[in-house]
Amino acid sequence: MKIQIVFIGKPQWEAGWPYLGYDNEPLKTSILNHLKKKYPEVEFSQSEMVTTDDEQLVEKIKEDIFNADGILIYTIGHYGEPAIVKAGIEFIKIGKPTILANYIYGGDHTFTKIYTKIKDKNLPVIPISSQNIEDFDNFIENLVNLLHIKGKKVLVYATDSKKINWEGVLGLLNPERSRILKEHPEFIEQVGKMREEESEFYLDLVGMDQAHQWRKDEDKYRENLEKIFGIEMIRENPEDIRKYYDEISEDKAAKIAEKWIKNAKEIEPTEKTIFNSAKLFLAFKQILKDKKYDFIAPDCGTFLISGILPAYPCMAFFELSNEGLYGICESDMDSGISYIFGLYLTGRPGYVSNHTLDLVNNQVTYMHCLAPNKLYGVDGPSAEYDIVYHGETGILGASPRVKFPIGEIATTIKISVFEKKIAIRQGKIIDNVVDKKGCVSKMLVESDVKKILENYNWETFGWHRVTFIGDWKEKFVIGAKLLGLDVIEEDK
Repeated sequence: MKIQIVFIGKPQWEAGWPYLGYDNEPLKTSILNHLKKKYPEVEFSQSEMVTTDDEQLVEKIKEDIFNADGILIYTIGHYGEPAIVKAGIEFIKIGKPTILANYIYGGDHTFTKIYTKIKDKNLPVIPISSQNIEDFDNFIENLVNLLHIKGKKVLVYATDSKKINWEGVLGLLNPERSRILKEHPEFIEQVGKMREEESEFYLDLVGMDQAHQWRKDEDKYRENLEKIFGIEMIRENPEDIRKYYDEISEDKAAKIAEKWIKNAKEIEPTEKTIFNSAKLFLAFKQILKDKKYDFIAPDCGTFLISGILPAYPCMAFFELSNEGLYGICESDMDSGISYIFGLYLTGRPGYVSNHTLDLVNNQVTYMHCLAPNKLYGVDGPSAEYDIVYHGETGILGASPRVKFPIGEIATTIKISVFEKKIAIRQGKIIDNVVDKKGCVSKMLVESDVKKILENYNWETFGWHRVTFIGDWKEKFVIGAKLLGLDVIEEDK
């Protein structure tokens, strides 16, 4: 990770700010020493200070910036020379994530002129102005954390076929067949009829639902993903999942399932259903290890309906996040990128969910059939949970119903990779709802729901949102600005 340091100011013996005869070197040295001590993993490369109209120097600094991952521009002096303002603008326009940092009573004139000329250009830059070197640290920390995202790879398993593997579908039913035959025999009859008639389920293969924005223009999506975040999206054959699943040790899967059952407060599915999800967890874990990818995003809803997945993945994702590995529901890349963005800025996993808007009581219910177990990060406490049937299918699968911490602030986001925007909203968690309707984990949040509905943009952000426990709004806004994302405050 390389960050280019650029100082812009005045020659020592020019009249201007801070004052005639001001020696820039001690300040520059203190800044560099502070950065190297605080961020030892980062290579900070210092350019020669820009103090005059020197096109050759500006071109040399531009070359250095092109080879860096981010920029720190310090304005530490001014004397009215327009060329140093022009140079700062040219550096920012290169498009690398940039912090424009001003020392008060020094570079104020230069800083203000630079920022006002680029602030409406949708460039990845954020300003900070202070007398204290430590006040810049929050911004620099965000930049460093975001740069850790660069080079990450997301494995997407998705199909372009509507063909249904009925043997796979029936395999999902088998662990619960006795109970279903007793309590819902008409369901078994319906499945048999659909198989006989070779019926099709609705599957979104063009990007019209809440999860598959990338399908609208996959090449453009990949281009934006690489340009904005430095993340690579890789699609592979979903048949790999079953191959890995079949090779998993049953003893190892049994131990995982036993642990889940022991720690759960309430259990609905059969042990076989839970065991199958444990096998799938181990399969996903092995895939990530063998293929050297950082995140996995199978199109789980589509795969369950079409019989590609051998088990429900909700408990598998639940356990992956306990180990600092992460799975994204429904191959929803926008939610996945939102998850990664928040994870690297906060150290906490996100909760990808649908949501309801209660306009009477001013409440949002964030709900999904998966939620992380360690909401405060891998080293934090484990949340209480039940293992219940998957919400929409109701009598099949195993899903964690997680207890969210009441009284905490919840910060909810969604990034649109196509539109280069981020939606942000906040609220306070007031309850955990248990209701058979909809998805199983239900976080009830008090928020300005009317404002959220008025500001809602379905075409850009869809339905899914990603929630992080804690008040992270400022950090997310800083991160968004560093990536050049437009910030939409949905609750304002």
